[in-house]
Amino acid sequence: MASDAELETLGDAVDDLADDAVAFLEAMVRTPSVNPPGDYAAIVDLLTTEYEGYGWDVEIERAPAALVEELDLPHPRPNVLAYATRGTGPTIALNAHIDTVPVEESNWTYDPFGGTVEDGRIYGRGARDSKGRIAAYTLATRALEESGLLPDDATVVLALTADEETGGEAGAGHLVESGALEADYAIVEGSTYAVEYASSGVLTLRVDVEGASAHAGLEPESGANAVVAAARLVEALDAHGDDLADRESEVPGVGSATCTPSTIEGGVETNVVPPACSFTVDRRVPPDHDAAAAEREVREVVAEADLPAGTSATVTATSRTRAFRSDPDDPHVRAVATNANEVIGDVPVRGTRGGSDAGHFHAGGTKAVKFGPGGRDSNVHGPDENLALDQLRDAGVVVAASVRDIAREEEE
Repeated sequence: MASDAELETLGDAVDDLADDAVAFLEAMVRTPSVNPPGDYAAIVDLLTTEYEGYGWDVEIERAPAALVEELDLPHPRPNVLAYATRGTGPTIALNAHIDTVPVEESNWTYDPFGGTVEDGRIYGRGARDSKGRIAAYTLATRALEESGLLPDDATVVLALTADEETGGEAGAGHLVESGALEADYAIVEGSTYAVEYASSGVLTLRVDVEGASAHAGLEPESGANAVVAAARLVEALDAHGDDLADRESEVPGVGSATCTPSTIEGGVETNVVPPACSFTVDRRVPPDHDAAAAEREVREVVAEADLPAGTSATVTATSRTRAFRSDPDDPHVRAVATNANEVIGDVPVRGTRGGSDAGHFHAGGTKAVKFGPGGRDSNVHGPDENLALDQLRDAGVVVAASVRDIAREEEE
């Protein structure tokens, strides 16, 4: 593992580059890449310019038009592969995603796309998830270069992918399935409060309910109320989620399976019996549970619900993010855990309920582990999302040392 001298050298290099890293993160936050709709042209231009300025080899790997059409996406799906070095040894990918969740601006104190730095934190959508991770991985790789510790015999690539927030099929999924990136190891977006060697899968489903319209005041009985039907289904699926609370994963940190109705849309006008309603469901599948069985159960709940006469419901899976599970004793997990404990101190090694692109990499044979900047107080996906700048620094040192250790372990 990294020696004390190497950690000190990398720490000094990270400190020297810290202002550049913060400026880079500010620029990313100020370049919206909200998904949906997923218009990534501006953020890809920013990343390409930044990395080419370092002399890195940058490739843009776009999802094929047929896949974009199949997924009904309104914009192209580019993925950025920035190679700091290409060697004959192991390929180590540092993976974070370029998309962010949408913003409800009225709930924010700070400009969500302002990149405001205040009291040691940067605020804005993506500050943690996942542009903060991009900044940390970039900082780590530059520190390796500046300190002369970059493992030249390895291939070190920043894999910055599209659509993680909506399943990643056109992002990491495409990179892996097409063979555009064949990584031996991947450090994937995570937090500084845990080294995570497993994560749940995320099954996203849409339930479409059909009924029949009628005048809500004159003859409501002649219609079939899709909103009422949807309400019964939401209640049934919420109860299913309560039942899942007893299905604990054996992987520490993952917790139980969950089923959460999450968004809903329906109705035409107040005085019209609604003929249609649709809602989405977030179903978390721990890595030691059966994803196909989880989907069947949701479909069974919908099929068995007592719906009003004249209404019906169909279920469509809109995305399936795969779970992943490494062995906590694997060398790549131990490398990150050891360095995190040296730099930060007492960082647990466990799984997480949160999904990520690690599942795509793992399914393709890549040994994955999750780690990056961000704490429980970052308010990820919420208003005033933020990142503590000391976490950006610490993650940069940990990731830099871990890349070197993983490459060294492979040599031995």
